[in-house]
Amino acid sequence: MDIKQAKEEIRRTVLAYTERTPDGALCMPLMHQRPLLLMGPPGVGKTAVFYQLAQELGINLVSYTMTHHTRQSALGLPLIREKNFGGKPYSATEYTMSEILASVYERMEQTGIRTGILFLDEINCVSETLMPAMLQLLQSKQFGTHKLPEGWVIAAAGNPPAYNESARSFDTVTMDRVRLLEISENYPVWRDYAHAKGLHPAVLSYLELNPEHFYRVERTVRGRSFVTARGWEDLSQTLCSYERLGFAITGALFGEFLQHAEIAASFEAFFRLYSGWREKLALAPILSGRQSGCAPELQELSFDGRLAAVEFLLHAVRRELEDYRQSAALCGSLESFVSALQQEADPLRAAKENLSRREKAVQLRQELGVLPPGEQARERHLAARLHALLDDADDLAALRQEAERCRQALLQQESSCSAQLDNAMGFVYDTFGAGHELLVFLTQLGHLPGAQAFLPGSARYKALCRQTLPEELAKDL
Repeated sequence: MDIKQAKEEIRRTVLAYTERTPDGALCMPLMHQRPLLLMGPPGVGKTAVFYQLAQELGINLVSYTMTHHTRQSALGLPLIREKNFGGKPYSATEYTMSEILASVYERMEQTGIRTGILFLDEINCVSETLMPAMLQLLQSKQFGTHKLPEGWVIAAAGNPPAYNESARSFDTVTMDRVRLLEISENYPVWRDYAHAKGLHPAVLSYLELNPEHFYRVERTVRGRSFVTARGWEDLSQTLCSYERLGFAITGALFGEFLQHAEIAASFEAFFRLYSGWREKLALAPILSGRQSGCAPELQELSFDGRLAAVEFLLHAVRRELEDYRQSAALCGSLESFVSALQQEADPLRAAKENLSRREKAVQLRQELGVLPPGEQARERHLAARLHALLDDADDLAALRQEAERCRQALLQQESSCSAQLDNAMGFVYDTFGAGHELLVFLTQLGHLPGAQAFLPGSARYKALCRQTLPEELAKDL
């Protein structure tokens, strides 16, 4: 299965394992809650999906890379205890709580959330001395005499021996006690993720033209040559940062992430061409509608160049949609904050107390690594805005007025965003016609986060879909 299918299966598993009866008992007995084992090539997102799901489901996540642990840190340290058996005194060995299980209990104390995922990465690379303890955890959900709390799901991941020389295969007895999810790379699934994440347009357009370069692992006389999904994403983030900072992008940079000489050289050549094509595309006039009609200089480009121009325009549209989504979420948070003060005897005092609690909760989520970057920026903006208001406000009316101003500004932004989408679609159609370029633009536009708030009501989008896409796909979009 691909990583998108695996993520959905993990989601269903967590919900099934943590389902409780009306009296609070687990619906599925612990003995039947098999740990999840994800096996697949490196760099396809096996680890990332657990962080995403923990954020989406609002549950805890404790993650450990097992190659970093010894038997003592996983199992605990030995203690000598005096016991009495059959009326005779004996010295017996017990163990302190495992560092891993202690982290689980500590996380529950920090968050107040009783459910979560215990994720063990590189599970099939642990040392021989640690393997029996790992098998005990997988089979009986405990280290030594200490059990994993109810409501926690065990998940593990590893790479097959073909990709990792230190990896080993599990025996039949162990495999009969886990749920095996075999993951494979899948470019179309990753492409949708990459567009939603806003990866660099050069990476997106290059892989659209060369999907066979998306993932490759080969053995050569000089060792392994490889390119992974993780490498493309990390390269994309670095390219975006370098461009913002005005740094020169040298050929050596590509080889640092794409450790396959042929693919790195191919992408470098494409990136140099892309940089030239990008200069011919003025985004601001297109999105604002000031540049209407076709752009002859783009029509003269090769197909590679035209596709790169489309990806660059999609990247700009995604930024506008993301700005609107953040503004809408901020406005909703502000309105909810003000609404919660309506019945308070002293609204301003209650507002300051609520804001203080909110900031502490956000700080805790940030420290635990379960606060998405977009939400982190939004909460920081909201807190700064509320602090400024509360410093000068005399009553609740000032907060209500600020919430109303925020709502009016959001309506204006919504109108502007809708117009920009129509202008972008019109520009692609006027410049390239109803060809493959428009097909790519419309298909990827429909997958962008936030686009569905605008596209169902867009007459231009519906008309272009009917004109360009197959009938069934047009209906789906």
